[in-house]
Amino acid sequence: MLFNRQNRTASANDLEWNGKKWSIVNHFIPYTEEEVNSPDRFESDFMVRYMQGKTFSDEAKAVLAEGKKLWQACFAHTDVHTVRDELKLNRADVGWYQIRKALQARNNSGDFPPVSFKAFEEAYKALTEKLQPMVYQLGFLKN
Repeated sequence: MLFNRQNRTASANDLEWNGKKWSIVNHFIPYTEEEVNSPDRFESDFMVRYMQGKTFSDEAKAVLAEGKKLWQACFAHTDVHTVRDELKLNRADVGWYQIRKALQARNNSGDFPPVSFKAFEEAYKALTEKLQPMVYQLGFLKN
């Protein structure tokens, strides 16, 4: 799921491996740059295009709405250099992992307005509770 705490989506430029520099593009951003006030363009709009025309439950819509607020909060301020380096925040198309960790680092530093995850966590819990009984019905797991 896009917002699972185990989701490690990320993007980065200038990763060195095997004598070469690499870039990682995050294809799993469910918002446009305009929706989250990104300072730069996202390289991929795959998830936005994939989600177009899909019908979402009220619980899923709530998760998307609360997630958008967190993405917006991330773009509202620039992180300190050490956090930018540690989390590889050198691209606009940062992933959910990077968003969570950057906001947590800001909250821990006390140098930025605090960002609450409470509304997001409540929305995510409601969606989880709705989906749990359906894992067998929808074929994700077999009885």
